[in-house]
Amino acid sequence: MALTAWTEAQRAVIGSLMLDPDLVSGELFQNAQSAHFGDPALRHIFEAARELWEANKPIDPVTVAAACGSEDYSKTIAEAMKATPTAVNYRAWIEICRSRSRIAALQTEAMKIVSAEVTEDGAMAAYERMGELLRGTEDVEDLSLTELIGDYLDRMRNDTPPDYLSWGMEKLDKVLAVSPGKFVIIAADSSVGKTALALQFAYHIAKTGKRVGFFSIETDKESITDRLMAERQLAGIPLPSTKAKNLTEDDLLRAGDAGMRSDRVPLRILRKADTLQAIRARTLMRKFEVIFVDYVQLIDAPGQERWDIVTGISMSLHRMAQQLGVTVVGLSQITPAAKGSKQAPTKDDLRESRQLKQDADVIMILSPSTDEEDPENTRILDVAKNKDGRCGKIKLRFEPQHMTFTELITLSGMRAEGQAIKNQRISEGKKAIRKDNAKAAQPPKLEEIDDDDEVIPF
Repeated sequence: MALTAWTEAQRAVIGSLMLDPDLVSGELFQNAQSAHFGDPALRHIFEAARELWEANKPIDPVTVAAACGSEDYSKTIAEAMKATPTAVNYRAWIEICRSRSRIAALQTEAMKIVSAEVTEDGAMAAYERMGELLRGTEDVEDLSLTELIGDYLDRMRNDTPPDYLSWGMEKLDKVLAVSPGKFVIIAADSSVGKTALALQFAYHIAKTGKRVGFFSIETDKESITDRLMAERQLAGIPLPSTKAKNLTEDDLLRAGDAGMRSDRVPLRILRKADTLQAIRARTLMRKFEVIFVDYVQLIDAPGQERWDIVTGISMSLHRMAQQLGVTVVGLSQITPAAKGSKQAPTKDDLRESRQLKQDADVIMILSPSTDEEDPENTRILDVAKNKDGRCGKIKLRFEPQHMTFTELITLSGMRAEGQAIKNQRISEGKKAIRKDNAKAAQPPKLEEIDDDDEVIPF
């Protein structure tokens, strides 16, 4: 029955096009594809008609049959027109073709998965393709300015707060407004702490209820676990104690407590997913809302030169974020500065491809502080690119034994904050004085006069 409905809908779509091309052609060729036609003859007619439409040539039974290259198609076109009394319902028939073709494609991919000869990579590829089919990523959004403004007003009237990621750092949260579908880069040289910072961000984001996947291509699961357990927000067990297997009773209690709380934190660590295909498929399977990739340059991707490979990786991650509506946070290495140089790295130093700089919505660069007055292990987190906000630098204190970063309040920062509070109080005081002066300048209100007093009020 489903097959019959699909066949009839295909014929009706072609018949509608022949009966009223001015009404049907625009929406048909924007919303339908060759894959939506399972009948080879009808598919060929659709493709021939689309070529005529794209060339701005007339569409009618004669021109389409001629474009098909054979008179045999005239009979198929005539049958389609005879079976379609009116073109009024063409939208419903197009949707049937789209829906039935998607079901057929899903069945094909499902058969690949259950096939005895399929490899694991082949099964993952089939699973990824099924996810794309279910999401309908081929749909094109075609919106007028009126529709856009209407959608904007609807969003502004909605009391639901914006769905921006919280990074667990007050200053960073004020600067960044990262919504789903964004591509974020965290860059640093080796041994500066980018993996530790990314893990801290990942755990905090997961604590807010987001489903987070951390794809670790470089670091083994034991090291990941040790770093997580060292973080103060999880267990706070010093990393040296873990490495020496010298935990105190208090450490063991905190570890047990962390285990009990772990079910409420939707964070998953993924190892050996080192291809774009595997990362995408697992993201779909786990329904991740945020993924971290540690790190971008280690992803296995096709290409000859390293520049081409990393360029392709960057474009794929950016596209993945947009298509899946997932926030993708990619860690990146930077090109080391010359020996002895105190120049801070910039977004131009992202290793092996400038495409990362072009694709990223946000770029954060972590580097050691070169200010001699700063405490030991001070790091600078430079928001070097921010499409939806301002850029700036934040000083962080890094605790190596706890793999934890905290915002560093320097003496100059405290002075600036104190001055800002003072300025605010002065401003509020001036407003109060102006208000009192304005009130005093108003003429006094006339009191009510009793008629019996017979006093004329002027």
